[in-house]
Formats: sequence, C-alpha cells, structure tokens
Amino acid sequence: MQDSHPPRLNYPRHHSLRQSGAVACKPGDDVATATNRRTPPADCQRILIVGAGGFGREVLQWARDTWPDHAGRIAGFLSSDARVLDGFDGCPEIIGHPDAYHPAPGDYLLLAIGVPYARRQVAESLLARGAEFLTLVHPTAIVAASARIGAGAILCPYSIASDACRVGRFVILNYHTSLGHDASAGDFAVLSPYATLGGNAHIHEDVFLGLHASVGPGKTVGARSKVSANSCSLANAPADSIIFGVPGRIARRVGGDWLQS
Repeated sequence: MQDSHPPRLNYPRHHSLRQSGAVACKPGDDVATATNRRTPPADCQRILIVGAGGFGREVLQWARDTWPDHAGRIAGFLSSDARVLDGFDGCPEIIGHPDAYHPAPGDYLLLAIGVPYARRQVAESLLARGAEFLTLVHPTAIVAASARIGAGAILCPYSIASDACRVGRFVILNYHTSLGHDASAGDFAVLSPYATLGGNAHIHEDVFLGLHASVGPGKTVGARSKVSANSCSLANAPADSIIFGVPGRIARRVGGDWLQS
C-alpha cells in the first residue's frame, strides 16, 4: 500500500531575521497578531486546501513541511473539478465543491487558487459563510521582524519579506519572490516565482506579477493590473493596466479596449 503522506522534503535552512515557520490566523486578526502566531490554533481539527490544481498540490507539500506535527490534519481539498487529482498519488481526497462547503467547528482553510480575481471571489464567498483561513510561512522563507503578513497569505519556499514591508491579506509570495524594504503588496496580489518588488515599491490589490516580473524602487502599480513575465515596471502604472517589456510599456483598459501609452 502506498504511503499517503510522503516524506517531508529536507530544505536547507536560511538565516531569518524572524523565525519563519507555521503562522496561523483568522482573517479578522490584525496583521501584527497574524505574524506572531506559530502553529495552527488549538481548536484546529481539520485543514482543507481550497483549490486542487498544480498550486494546490504545491501548497499541500508546503503545509506538510511547515506543520509536520499537524500534517495528519490535512484532510483534503475543496475543488470545482472532482477529477482534477486523477493520476496524482499521495494527495488526500477532494472533500467537495467550495460553493457547497459549510464550515464546521475546527475547520481551517488554506487558499490555493493562483488567479487574483478568482482567489478573491472564492475567499469572500467562504468568509461570508464563516470560514476561517490559515496563513502559511514556509520554514525557508525569510521574514524581517518588522514585516507584517496579512491573514490568509501564503509565503512559499525561499520567499523574502524584508524590513518594514507589508504583505496584504490572501497574498501569494511564490517561491524565490521578494519584497524589498518598505515595499507592500495589496490584498489578493499574486507574485509568481522570482517576481520582485524593489525598495518602497507598491502593488495594489488584485495585482498579478508574472514569472521574473519586477517593479522598480519607489514605483506603484495600481489595482487589478498585470506585469507580464520578464517585464519591469519602472514608472507608476494606473489601475487596470498591463505592463510589458523592459522598460515596461503600459496598456490601460478603457471601456473594454486596451490603450497603449
């Protein structure tokens, strides 16, 4: 019989200004409280991962790495596709559809949907039903003591949240992403692998940064914008923009059309 809980991966430990590791919180907590927690709450009986695609399977591994003593409480996934895990071994079952889920006492969720608008839509629907979410900081992440991490965020392996930066609610910092000093990522923002915010750079809510995308020091990207893979935003960009190229050119949605500036 195949072991349903594969061995935890052994990652080299980075020095951290604050001990990284398990951080769990309810979305109503302020960011300072969220940052200072170390393990899932004492009343946590079951951990469910919302989203069972590729990122969901990654989050499963990161959760096992982060909370080895609680790995047995990861009960399964909530997914709109009941067959999405077919052919993948070592994963717990799909418990049900997010729209049909009704929170039970002791249930805590991890949000593992990688598209900002869908991430927000599903999270807000679940929150309205009383769901409670965990915040996950992988043991290899580097988190400055002065950084603030919002409820429901996920910090993947080797991500960096530097001095005085702020990570909003339900933000994804994928592996090898970084926020420089005084930078901020708004609620539901997603940083793809190797994306970077320079010092004092800011992205607003629901922004998506593609692979290796970056925002220059002191620059701001408005809400719901996208910075394309390998692109660098070196000028302030308004809401609902697409930034592409190096230096980044800005196209803005106006009445359903994209206008390049």
